[in-house]
Amino acid sequence: MGRHLARCAVMFADMVGSTQMYSVLGNLAGRAVVEAYLHRSAIVAAEHSGRLIKAVGDACLCTFPSADEAVHGASALQQYTAAHRFAGERVRLHIGLHYGEVMEEGGDVFGDTVNLAAYLTDMASPEQILTSEATFQVLSDPLKAVCRPIFRARVKDAARETVIYQVLWDRDSTSVTDINFDGQRLLPVDPGALVLTYRGQRVTVDHFRYRVLIGRAPHCDVVVSDRFVSREHAVVRLEGTQFYLMDRSVNGTVLEFEDGGTVHLLRREIPLEASGWIWPGGKRGTSLEEAVRFDRDRRSLYRL
Repeated sequence: MGRHLARCAVMFADMVGSTQMYSVLGNLAGRAVVEAYLHRSAIVAAEHSGRLIKAVGDACLCTFPSADEAVHGASALQQYTAAHRFAGERVRLHIGLHYGEVMEEGGDVFGDTVNLAAYLTDMASPEQILTSEATFQVLSDPLKAVCRPIFRARVKDAARETVIYQVLWDRDSTSVTDINFDGQRLLPVDPGALVLTYRGQRVTVDHFRYRVLIGRAPHCDVVVSDRFVSREHAVVRLEGTQFYLMDRSVNGTVLEFEDGGTVHLLRREIPLEASGWIWPGGKRGTSLEEAVRFDRDRRSLYRL
């Protein structure tokens, strides 16, 4: 199919609270809810000239030929989920969308437009749709009328801060929070990606893979074969704009930062900043090759 550039609107829709849902319903029932919502997302996208590109866990990525069709599709999806249940369960979504240039290859889309849509999804509250100033500028006047400025952000190659807009899809105005225009509402910086490396294994934690499991079991994303390492020892996750390391083990985890700081974790969580080494098993080894290296990769950032 080749590789080519195109302009389109990219929409991410992500379920709220899916981890808790799985723990309450179990894997089979939880997956049935996710599949029902993804099926409806594909239908709604098609009804507005769009298509479902792929599912990323419990999030879906859709594209639309125009910004107007993307806003109509995102609004229709929020309206449907507010009025219906999926496999008997209530689903809440947060949605981000951005119109711009993408690289299309093999039925998938890549590039800064995709990254920005994913980031806006992370920044959106439950039942909220966020879009960019660039998208707002190409909307038709009737759709501009249902958008309001809500945040500010710094985006790649922009000489000034840009405005982030909320799409008001709910006709009930009493559910809308008033904006304090005297407040400081600059969004936090996008974190880019966190790269984990261990003895030839390389795993990236980002908007598209926001949870990585470290442990001794073969199904872990990073497998550490050591008798002091628990089967599912620790989790590295991305929430919003922050990476976290959560120890779930018997022996604990030593976290060593490149600046020299060291922390011992046992059944608790800590933010991961900058770069360093993760020592599963509760003690620091004699060689750095025994540790899981973590590094921030900001090359994917669309923000300054």
